[in-house]
Amino acid sequence: MKRLCQLLLVFWLSSLCALAQDAAVWTLSGKVTDAKTRKPMAHVSVTDRNVGTVTNEMGEFVLKLPKAPERVAFSCLGYKTQYLSAAAMNGVRVEVRMEPSTVMLSEIVVQGADAKDLVLKAMEKISDNYPNVPNLLRGFYRETVEKRGHFTSISEGVVDVYKSAYDKNDWRDGVEILKGRRLLSQRPSDTLSVKLQGGPVLPIILDVVKEKDILLDVEELNHYSFRYASMSRADDRNQYVVEIAPLYAQDYALFRGRLYIDQETLAFTRIDLTLDMSSPEKVTQMILRKKPFSLRFTPHELSIYIDYKTDNGVTRINYIRNVIRFRCDWKRKLFKSNFTVISELVVTDRKEGKDVKPIKIRDTFNRKDNFYDKVIYFDDPDFWGGENIIEPTEDLLKGIEKIKRRIARD
Repeated sequence: MKRLCQLLLVFWLSSLCALAQDAAVWTLSGKVTDAKTRKPMAHVSVTDRNVGTVTNEMGEFVLKLPKAPERVAFSCLGYKTQYLSAAAMNGVRVEVRMEPSTVMLSEIVVQGADAKDLVLKAMEKISDNYPNVPNLLRGFYRETVEKRGHFTSISEGVVDVYKSAYDKNDWRDGVEILKGRRLLSQRPSDTLSVKLQGGPVLPIILDVVKEKDILLDVEELNHYSFRYASMSRADDRNQYVVEIAPLYAQDYALFRGRLYIDQETLAFTRIDLTLDMSSPEKVTQMILRKKPFSLRFTPHELSIYIDYKTDNGVTRINYIRNVIRFRCDWKRKLFKSNFTVISELVVTDRKEGKDVKPIKIRDTFNRKDNFYDKVIYFDDPDFWGGENIIEPTEDLLKGIEKIKRRIARD
């Protein structure tokens, strides 16, 4: 991770139209909860193999398909995979209760490899475990900004993501926005707008397994310590869990986190990373691109969560979430403001094979652009049509309604 220059916040003082929709003919909605605690479960994968979505923070989901599937799978790290027969479930709302999975103590023993050696072996297996042909992924992207706990902007869109084979570095990897919309607070008191550079390019720039310079580089790994944590299960398969932490200080900030590795195939199945905040100055240099001169910026968190899903022996990116929290205050002013920027993308469909073509250069989203500036506001309840999205949470819906009322008053 020589630089995380792609994760940049831009501060300032101060389109695309909806395309025709293909009607989904089969829909399943509901809520996923923990079977023991009955608490909602966020980020659960809901899929019929190729097509899918994830649950929101309240455990709610809606899955739309062009035809009835044989079954729908619900999977989450640390839980048994649940399957629902889809025979007579079109339009039905269900509650799925996930049972925690257990790992026998005898399975915790790692055969002859220390934690770092295991990570190195998993890196050697990347070309075997991940796509060796181009993939075109359809995804739903959402980006929100909160100020003092209240939403100030929401933007979302449907995108296509072209990714070359994982054993290649291809400059043609890119993202095309198919459609999008935004909601914007128009209050005069919102004198500071926050925008995330890169936006829906997340699955390109933050796919740690493919973009190895971020972490999975032999030289980069020398800056970290490694230790085994308790094993876990995902998709009914045992997972090694390796914890990493900075070994010694560098001239840039390092990560802390966990790497989940399939016990049998040694594929990376999940990666949780948090940027080490022991040096706010280094973190600021990495994530802040532009701000007013009199604004003080204090970073609090930068975290990356990546979920991969395995199907027919091939592991592919499934869901990615990036969270940046920070505080801003103006010199010679009393009040300070806490901001949270969350961007997430779920892969809802995919095509793959040698016939998959890269996105045309003229249609590719520029990594230096802000997604927020590339979409316009739509007030259309049928905007997404048959597309799979991440269902908005109750607080997000309330935020949208508040923003709509503010716009209507102007």
